Amino acid sequence: MENAQFFHYKTQKTVLHSLPPALKIFLILALAVVAFYLPVKICLVLWPILILLSAIFLKFRPSEIFSDQKPILAYVFLLYLAGLILNLSIHISSLSFPVATWDEVFKDFRKVFIPNLTYLPLLAHLALSLEITSIFYRTTSRGQFKDGFSSIEMFITRKDSAPLSDTLSLALSFIPRISTFWNKLELAWQSRGGKSSLKKAVFLFPKLFHAAMREGYEKSLAIQNRSL
Repeated sequence: MENAQFFHYKTQKTVLHSLPPALKIFLILALAVVAFYLPVKICLVLWPILILLSAIFLKFRPSEIFSDQKPILAYVFLLYLAGLILNLSIHISSLSFPVATWDEVFKDFRKVFIPNLTYLPLLAHLALSLEITSIFYRTTSRGQFKDGFSSIEMFITRKDSAPLSDTLSLALSFIPRISTFWNKLELAWQSRGGKSSLKKAVFLFPKLFHAAMREGYEKSLAIQNRSL
């Protein structure tokens, strides 16, 4: 069940799983950046292709794929809501009272709900970049991230130690951990009869922040103890 959560590592035996960790870190950064410079049409084609390939060759379940696409769905909703508010404000300010006929008012009012397609390029690039990142996160464990950062740091510094690798791998591992915290809080909320509402967000977000800070503090203590 945990593999279905956002960006969680999925144990498999594939070519991507067996790539050198340092190479995977380089590919994550390089391909995610390249995704923002590709034409929009190519992004819209590559995005579903990568999703299909990850389902076929990496055995990603639909629940895992959907979980990793949630940020894009959230962006779509927020951008549509922003466009809706903007269209509504423009529509209301353009009305002159008294209006000629209410039919004309409601005819133009329907246009308010038409999505603003100027956001499409941004969403296309974000979707492709997120899918690339998702594939590498699902095929790279925290230990591999640490080994990769250690190799890169020692190559750059020319030293036998890599003190920054623990910090960097910990920062990356926090992304799926926050998703885990949120899922646990949601289950606790629902078990107490709570419903999805603004009240849930107001009540749970401080607890999410507290859980994340406590996890970070405990991890930092563990890293310090290992270095002694």
